[in-house]
Amino acid sequence: MAPGTNPLTQQIIERIVAVLEAITTGDDFFYTPAAVAKRFVHWREASFSADKPYYMVFRDSGGVITQIGENLYCEDYFINIKGYVKDNNDTVTRLERAIRDIKKAINDDSKLETAGSLGALGAAVTIEEPPETDNGYLSLEGIGFFDQRIRIRIDGDFGEL
Repeated sequence: MAPGTNPLTQQIIERIVAVLEAITTGDDFFYTPAAVAKRFVHWREASFSADKPYYMVFRDSGGVITQIGENLYCEDYFINIKGYVKDNNDTVTRLERAIRDIKKAINDDSKLETAGSLGALGAAVTIEEPPETDNGYLSLEGIGFFDQRIRIRIDGDFGEL
């Protein structure tokens, strides 16, 4: 017997990947991503350029599951979006713009109620802390690295989460 639909946590990760892949340089965003991966890619392996950052999406460790009713739970966890930018002279600007693109795209999608959106999936999405960066260590290579945590809160029974 085949399992039912994918776990809600996986649906949310897939949606975040789709949202990031849909970012396009223009009026609302600075950069179209070179790629969005669901695995860690070393900067030497990743293919990206000055105007095309590389993003990686993961579920972070930790979180909390709280019972909020009979057979009803709230799962509170984090998604990490890691990224590389390239610029031989100014990785800071590239980092700040890429991070802003990610925050805006996810924030916009979380407000939507269209099928498949983060809003329609019932994901309460917040960004509660600034990203971690490489602190300029990769700038000798003309690269910047960041790691932005996104907090996700969802409700359901264990069969849904």
